[in-house]
Amino acid sequence: MSKFSRFYSFPLCLLISSGITYGGMSASVAEVVLQQEQQVRSSQSSHQNTVNNTNNIPNNNANNVGAYTQFGTKDNLNSLIDLKQRAFEQDVLAQQQAHLVIEEQRRINRRPQYPNAGSTGILVDEMDFNRWLNASVERRNSVARYREYLAAQLGSYNVPPMQQLLTTARSWAQCGYEPYQLPPEYLWPNMINTLRLYAVLRQQGILPPTTQIRSVYRSPDLNDCAGGAASSKHMTNGAIDIWVPEYEGNEWQINQMQNNLCDFWGYQGQYYEFGLGLYSTGSIHIDTQGYRKWGSSHSSASSPCRFDYQ
Repeated sequence: MSKFSRFYSFPLCLLISSGITYGGMSASVAEVVLQQEQQVRSSQSSHQNTVNNTNNIPNNNANNVGAYTQFGTKDNLNSLIDLKQRAFEQDVLAQQQAHLVIEEQRRINRRPQYPNAGSTGILVDEMDFNRWLNASVERRNSVARYREYLAAQLGSYNVPPMQQLLTTARSWAQCGYEPYQLPPEYLWPNMINTLRLYAVLRQQGILPPTTQIRSVYRSPDLNDCAGGAASSKHMTNGAIDIWVPEYEGNEWQINQMQNNLCDFWGYQGQYYEFGLGLYSTGSIHIDTQGYRKWGSSHSSASSPCRFDYQ
């Protein structure tokens, strides 16, 4: 038996019986190597018998032949091991690359998640908004003109971020719409007084600086699908729904903010034609399309503003 045979036979038998890998080789690769070595040993044995039975070949020549067979066999086995090892490494590398491709595709296809229709507000994602905005040159130019129009009327510091001002109904996904809608140009003037009132409420501290707009214009079809009122001011681009994220679930803070809004509505609401809707979730509706109030049941009696301000 060759030195190489004595070195590999025992570990390779263990590899095959245990099914584990050894030195980067799988059990199946090791079994092939062992079979190759057994064939070599058989060939060596036959050759040695022939040498012993033939007197015409000197012993030193027989030894030379045996040595050639041993060294040739060792080189062949080493080449086979190297070949199998390289194949194994290439297979592992291919699997890793395929995994990276799958993960990259998942990352590209992954979309921002929005709360369902029962949540207080939708989460505005700037990356998602930019993707929507840049879907066409015409859309991007129209949004830019809308912002310029509002800034000319209100001052740029009183124009909310467009990714908030163009948000639509919370149930946009269920209704088959996009999360943003640009109102028709003839409705743009209806937003001026509402944003002016919104700015006053923030400047006076009635609404905290962290207040966010969550829903503005809705097309009639989307408004109908979302369960909006038949005369909803969202369809005329005159209303905004707002919320304060850190107040969600804090009943005391919500009540305090609602009381302040009721006081402002009672004493200054007529001047602004302030339409105020207050809900127990902390959601707030603001428009300037008529002096009125309502609460969770969409009636004046359900409004938290219960005091007589006259």
